[in-house]
Amino acid sequence: MEREWETETLVGLLERTAASFGERTAVVDRFERMTYAELLDASKRIAGFFFAHSIEKGDRVIVQMPNSVMFEVVCFALFSLGALPVFILPMHREHVIEALCEASQPKAYVTSQDSLDRECYAIGARMLERCGSLERLFTDVQLRNELSSGRVVECDIESPKPGDVAFLSLSGGTTGIPKLIGRTNGAYSYNALITARHCRMDADSVMLTAIPAAHNFALGTPGMIGTVLVGGKNVMCEYPSPLEILDWIGREQVTIASFVPTVSSLCVRYRSIDASDDIGSLQYFLVGGSVFSPVQAREAEAAFEARLVQVYGMAEGMTFLTDLDAPDDVRYGSQGRPRSPEDVFRIVDEDFADVEDGVEGEVIVKGPYTIKRYFGDVPANESSFRDGFYRPGDKGLRLPSGDIRITGRVHEQINRAGEKIMPSEVEDVLMEMDAVSECAVVGVADEVLGTAICAFYIGERDIELVEAAAYMRSRHMEDCCIPDQLQRLDSWPLTAVGKIDREGLKEAAVHGGK
Repeated sequence: MEREWETETLVGLLERTAASFGERTAVVDRFERMTYAELLDASKRIAGFFFAHSIEKGDRVIVQMPNSVMFEVVCFALFSLGALPVFILPMHREHVIEALCEASQPKAYVTSQDSLDRECYAIGARMLERCGSLERLFTDVQLRNELSSGRVVECDIESPKPGDVAFLSLSGGTTGIPKLIGRTNGAYSYNALITARHCRMDADSVMLTAIPAAHNFALGTPGMIGTVLVGGKNVMCEYPSPLEILDWIGREQVTIASFVPTVSSLCVRYRSIDASDDIGSLQYFLVGGSVFSPVQAREAEAAFEARLVQVYGMAEGMTFLTDLDAPDDVRYGSQGRPRSPEDVFRIVDEDFADVEDGVEGEVIVKGPYTIKRYFGDVPANESSFRDGFYRPGDKGLRLPSGDIRITGRVHEQINRAGEKIMPSEVEDVLMEMDAVSECAVVGVADEVLGTAICAFYIGERDIELVEAAAYMRSRHMEDCCIPDQLQRLDSWPLTAVGKIDREGLKEAAVHGGK
């Protein structure tokens, strides 16, 4: 029955919601707010502006914008034309952007001139010079001026179809150039539906977007699209500091929010010092993007005084969420289960054979909204898809409850002197130490051991290796799991989406640990 939502288009969702909830607030940022009627009107007028500048169905358009009302306007304008936004994060490095321009061959580039980070506009200008397919550079200032002009250009176009690709998003990971992922209107509408339903969203829901809005998690899990689907309000937080996040929650009476673990932990630390912000409106918060330890999960739920939903998902398609009513040990110690009745996941060994519940292996997934290949002819199509399953590159295990526990990345497994160790095994135990509030473990090449275990943590004091070793032995950890290096940090190096940059930690371990 739910599959009927695969007949939807993304712009169709907005049109239907505007017809029902036209005067309700759709989206808010630090400068402006729009109702659903205003959002639909603005997106149609910007679509006309793009159409007048020769943007047509199937054209790729780079969208590199901060979280803002204008980001949402641009998205629905391009959706309505059948043009394909190529979502690039504001923090992406220039060489990555150049490679993505080469891969997608965009016709236009939309960026921000209003953001405090002026680098986005400068990069866009340089791409216009370097990328042969690029014909135009549009800015948010230019688009706002167009809206103020009152001009309306009618678009003589064929409406997008549910099976048409709606946009190109980027694969996850912290190394290399992201791969382009084509998501169809129907499949992405379906993804937004099942996650919004799971999170009990309705027209009274207020969603805080504190992750870059172009990221899959913030876009449709349930994110911006899920909020539009139910007629709720989307609050665009441009700078995800604890101060901004907590202020937005109180000011707009936010009911649901999405965080990556690092941002959640920063808010927890802030709340431990100053809990004066009124965040009583918050009912649920989602945490995903990387492994969230049971200790972090318990602390976050206490700090936010709201129900935690852990998320394991991928831009390629499938989404896992913990049940709102699941026992604490499941909500804190797992990443949930798939939310479509047609989703399938397996835990397999090196021969692609299923392993028993509780045994760690490689995670593979298949479902109605999971892609079958990446955009373009890329080598990853051969290695990432097998027998109809997508291989996200994660290791995990199936719990007796049927939920999944992600233990780390396949390539992050540490082979120390012949012993294979997952970083999460070490992290979970170190996180139990009173002096450790956050922890990350990486493996670095070592002439003697093959790979050495290097642990980094954020905490109130320095911890000597001998103290950490004694504690880990008291928790029945084998000596092979004890870190060879332990280093306290004031803050984490972060990727463009706010995950811990483990490659950056490896560099730090090589060039100056203790």
